Amino acid sequence: MSSAGCPTLDNLDDGSTAFLFEAVDLGMEYAKFEDGFVPLATVLGPGGQKHIWKLVGDEDGSWTQEQGVALGREKLHDLDEDAHCVTLIYDGYFTGDGGRTEAVFVEAYQLGRPAGVHMCQRYERRGGDVHLIGNPMLLDDVVPPLVSPDRQPVEYPHLGPEAKEFALGAIAVGIEDVEPEACVVQPFAAVLAEDGSRDLWRLVDDELDPTVGGSLDLGRDQLASLDRSTRCAALVWGGDIPDDEDQEGAVFVEAYELGRPAGVRLVQPYRRIDHDRVALLGGPQVLEESEPLVPPVEAPRSEAFARLQEMAARKRS
Repeated sequence: MSSAGCPTLDNLDDGSTAFLFEAVDLGMEYAKFEDGFVPLATVLGPGGQKHIWKLVGDEDGSWTQEQGVALGREKLHDLDEDAHCVTLIYDGYFTGDGGRTEAVFVEAYQLGRPAGVHMCQRYERRGGDVHLIGNPMLLDDVVPPLVSPDRQPVEYPHLGPEAKEFALGAIAVGIEDVEPEACVVQPFAAVLAEDGSRDLWRLVDDELDPTVGGSLDLGRDQLASLDRSTRCAALVWGGDIPDDEDQEGAVFVEAYELGRPAGVRLVQPYRRIDHDRVALLGGPQVLEESEPLVPPVEAPRSEAFARLQEMAARKRS
């Protein structure tokens, strides 16, 4: 489905408009299930990263559509990650033009704009498939923002803006690894060079019997010898969060910006929504500080400092 030929959306730029119509397409994919679908939220990051949230509070099916939409509004209102645009996707019914039809509804909001928009795509079921009725309709181009303008974005200690973007990008690569159901996150290392170039390599400690712990030890050894002109280094691996029943898995990243006193360990929980996609459970969370991945170089001592040490030693003797 293309945004070409549709109304100009004053509160969305071109990137957000394209993201909105992708959300309409996503909603139509799930509309093919006759029992409807669990409401979804999608997030477009400032660097183009795209996340999907499945809006359900438990797995027993007791949550209603209205509760799922309400949960989405609550999560998006207090969004704790950087974003350019967000959407809320749900199905329902549209009444108009002399009839009542099934429809997918999408609300979209570009952060920093005064208002969002509300779209609708009508459809009907025939022969076991869904058929669109017309093009997406603009129901309202001035709806309240989905994200609070007073929100407090999450802080990432020891990471400057560029290193923060690098660490979040490494998490996105890890999420891509787990999206195909048969795949797992093979640990990898990533490096941001002084000239802005990026490098990534997979870590396998033993080709016959690889382990996550052994691969991470290998990565730490390799990163410890990096050129000190490197800007940022990261280790990424997959696992789970003990005693957390809401998530199926998690992607971890340990990032270090050279010159800082410590690094930071982040985690991104997720839940699978179908055979090749996962829904992120909120944004990345800060777990703890970590030791520098690249050991700092001790500053050379001056000759004057060395003489002072010698004088102090003679006095003690």
